[in-house]
Amino acid sequence: MNTKNTIVINEDTPQEIATAAQRFVLHVGNRLKFKLDFTSDTLPVVDHFISDLVREESGGVIPCASDRAKLPLIHLMAPLAGAYFGEVVRSAFPARWRFTNHSSQSWRLEFSAFFLRFNPAGTAADVIAGKVIESWAGSIVTSPELTKHLRERLAAAPPLPENDFFTFATHYESIQIAEDYLKERAAKDGALSCDPHNYDKILGS
Repeated sequence: MNTKNTIVINEDTPQEIATAAQRFVLHVGNRLKFKLDFTSDTLPVVDHFISDLVREESGGVIPCASDRAKLPLIHLMAPLAGAYFGEVVRSAFPARWRFTNHSSQSWRLEFSAFFLRFNPAGTAADVIAGKVIESWAGSIVTSPELTKHLRERLAAAPPLPENDFFTFATHYESIQIAEDYLKERAAKDGALSCDPHNYDKILGS
């Protein structure tokens, strides 16, 4: 979908997201000499970049998940990495960006073919922190009546090494599992409407 010399952004991507994603591509290119192309194949590279950056900012060691020294890095890098990750997801799944205000903690990506929502910048914050930061809403969320079963489906996936749990690649795989499950349920019970109004009605704005 991308050439070596072109940064590809979806045409309907909000300018704030497009700018942040482009900045992230440049950061990774300058540091790793690797051109990100907005495909899921690049997510291990993004994970390596974040891990390397966290280690550098922490004096050469991987800090524990509760290390508050990560907070400045989260607020600096999560919007950029999240914008890129969101565009990777949008390249593979029909989805749209939504905002409740200009803070990256309020960004939401909502899928159009199955009922699922999350904040890609929140995913980035979780990856950097090495733990879930609830206020950033980086975990995937579906309707309450499907949540328990979706969690069971995700838990049935092959176990991961501890160091691989908070990665973009793993989160992308979770979205793929969720897609399979939610489409199965939709075929059996009927699909939930994925228009913005229904998302707000069921999950809140």
